[in-house]
Amino acid sequence: MTENLPATQQAELVETQPRRKFRGRIPETHRASLDTRIVWLWHQRFGTVQTVWQDSPDVLDHTAATLYLQAIMGKDLESISQILQRIEGGPRMDTEVLEDEDQPQRI
Repeated sequence: MTENLPATQQAELVETQPRRKFRGRIPETHRASLDTRIVWLWHQRFGTVQTVWQDSPDVLDHTAATLYLQAIMGKDLESISQILQRIEGGPRMDTEVLEDEDQPQRI
């Protein structure tokens, strides 16, 4: 492409990869509790979790990200189980579920 230009005008073509910027903090709307942070991180890319862990000054942001990193990188079943319990809610007795049949179910 630049071969038709004089030597003084030829420039070296450099291919660059697009830079992806990940969020460094969890948004304020998702910072009500540790559980809301965990749910938000569940829907993010792994790079976002790493960036939150590295850059966020908030202790609960860091804690939620640590839980994910331990679960993923450490292949820790206890951490994975804890994440899923926090997202889905804790165990409930059958009688409680039956009493709440009239209430909308969280999916």
